[in-house]
Amino acid sequence: MAGSAATENASGYRWIVLLVLTLAHSCHIMDRMVVSIVMEPVRHEFNLTDTQLGLISSLGYGLFYGAAVLPMGMLIDRSVRKNALAVILALWSAATAVCGLASSWTMLLVSRCVVGLAESGGSPAGLSLLSDYFPARERSTAVGLWYLSSAIGSIVTFIVGGMIAATYGWRTAFMLAGVPGMVMAVVVFFVVREPVRGASDDLPALVPHAPAPEKLSFSRSLAEIGARPAAVHILLGVLLTAAAISSYSTWSISFLVRQHGLKLSEAGLTVGLTTGLLGAIGGAFFGWLADRSSRRDPRANPWRSGMIAAGTSLAATFLGIASLLTVATVPALVLVACYAFFFNSYNGPANGLLLIVVPPQVRGFTIALLQLGATLLGFGVAPFLVGRLSDMIGGSNSLGWALSIMLLCHPLAAMQFALAARQVKRNGTGRSDGPNDALRPAAA
Repeated sequence: MAGSAATENASGYRWIVLLVLTLAHSCHIMDRMVVSIVMEPVRHEFNLTDTQLGLISSLGYGLFYGAAVLPMGMLIDRSVRKNALAVILALWSAATAVCGLASSWTMLLVSRCVVGLAESGGSPAGLSLLSDYFPARERSTAVGLWYLSSAIGSIVTFIVGGMIAATYGWRTAFMLAGVPGMVMAVVVFFVVREPVRGASDDLPALVPHAPAPEKLSFSRSLAEIGARPAAVHILLGVLLTAAAISSYSTWSISFLVRQHGLKLSEAGLTVGLTTGLLGAIGGAFFGWLADRSSRRDPRANPWRSGMIAAGTSLAATFLGIASLLTVATVPALVLVACYAFFFNSYNGPANGLLLIVVPPQVRGFTIALLQLGATLLGFGVAPFLVGRLSDMIGGSNSLGWALSIMLLCHPLAAMQFALAARQVKRNGTGRSDGPNDALRPAAA
């Protein structure tokens, strides 16, 4: 069975799967972000306060996403992943369409909560499937290309969705936003074939994943991750990066309006195109570069992926801070674009390496754990801290200085990625208790 899976994965079919999963995740981005383009007409129709708008757009969605993400990750590790992805994709798409039928703020809030709950399983399912379709030597490339979904979803939402909302109203925007996901749910179900878990793990000398039971408890899943120092370093690096990126993305439009006098529409277009498009291209390019550089090692050791993630994080530090402290507008906008190219460049190398160092049985749980931390820190705590720092600093460019302080998370992340690279270079996953003892089935 594993042999047939390996043969299948060596064919062009795996690239079709990558395309399908990328488009499916683009629907996740669209359905999450569509609310941002219709907040004003929704506010006027239901006579809402900003607090109620915040519950619809972020807090209600985020609370249900955060509460469901770890159970959803364990479900992905225990189920037929392509079926699970098809079901939750259909569910969050239908809930998005129902938002357009809302007769009250309460109905809209409940629908958005359902969207958050279902979407919590999107990334764990997608990345777990990719890890079994692409061998370790191509995994960073696949993950980087998969993250192009962020650009696709953002561009479609802000350009196409904005036009629809302006022409046909916010209800039509919600209803049409749910249609692509329903179509993709059918495509996922009929096109994607469930691969054998671990079938593409082609680095047995480095990552000796032993045969293991398919279903692991919560504590054993955590233990498997904790027993791999490289995985822990990568997780910490990604969380620190999420704090920096989310802070910049949340406040950059306000910064450009305040500090450089851009119109709101100009600042929104600048940030949307640079962070969405250039950020995704950077992630795809450096993912490909990580795989290419790893092949040069005679042992096919993927440690260079960690070093590339560290290097791009350091570059993002200097470019990001320069974009915030440069006085002239045009050079500042150029630096914003350069920062956008580098700030997501860790995605392919770091996540690709993470999917190598953790065993197949906990990949869904690992991604879910990562999503939980990134949501709480990146979309909750970090942007709030920027606001507090700005108020404390005061002055004409207080927001720029506050963001610059938060961007210091980038070099801290670079250190974590470098530590992960060193661990992998020396001894693969670096389990402290021997190779996968915790996953070996007990003797009969």
